[in-house]
Amino acid sequence: MRKNILLLLTSAIILVSCVSIEPDARSIMNQAMIAHGTDVAAQGILSFDFRGINYSVERDKGAYIYERHLMIGTDTIVDRLDNDGFYRYSNGNKLPLVDSIATRYTASLNSVIYFAQLPYSLDGDAIDLRYVSQDTIKGKAYHEIEVTFKEEGGGEDHEDVFMYWVNVKDSRIDYLAYSYCEEECGYRFRESENRRNLNGVILQDYNNYKSQKGDPDLSKMDDLFEEGKLLKLSDIDSKRAIFEKK
Repeated sequence: MRKNILLLLTSAIILVSCVSIEPDARSIMNQAMIAHGTDVAAQGILSFDFRGINYSVERDKGAYIYERHLMIGTDTIVDRLDNDGFYRYSNGNKLPLVDSIATRYTASLNSVIYFAQLPYSLDGDAIDLRYVSQDTIKGKAYHEIEVTFKEEGGGEDHEDVFMYWVNVKDSRIDYLAYSYCEEECGYRFRESENRRNLNGVILQDYNNYKSQKGDPDLSKMDDLFEEGKLLKLSDIDSKRAIFEKK
């Protein structure tokens, strides 16, 4: 009888050990957020220049202010997005905007801030995460995480799909890919570079690529990258970046 019990226990242990436990996508993304300093970014002001335009994002206990400062002709323009909505100022005067224009300006301002501070906000209620696989790029191991968005709370671009490659060793996001549909649909792959630590907040630039295939599998774009089958479009660089803690 004792031998039968031991045999059953041994068989159960062997069976459990043979079952692969899939890593938890949320836990991995939470670690990535910590590694990138998003907890620090939640209380402070980040400012940077992108393509000759100054951007800033201020966060304090759930309140936020995104701003973009630019010149249009001789006019000083400030675009501002906060918890109450979007506003445009010209030479200090608030401008009336029709909803369609305000929506377009909001999307463009939010997009720059969103990409600059990734993976900030990837813990929102509208975020769905899925563990795809463990992969290697240039000999390094990565967790491959898919991010999609619920329609409710997912914003105007809730149909976009993102893929993140999270470094197994340090939990940093070295690569990402995404699909989008605006006036036209497309696919992008980004390789991080020039990573720097700004008072605890990680900021990084990117080499921006597109697929030469019309409809690539996002999870395979890293393979196309390693095979040299992606076309480089641009450098995504944040200049004169400063982060100040509150």
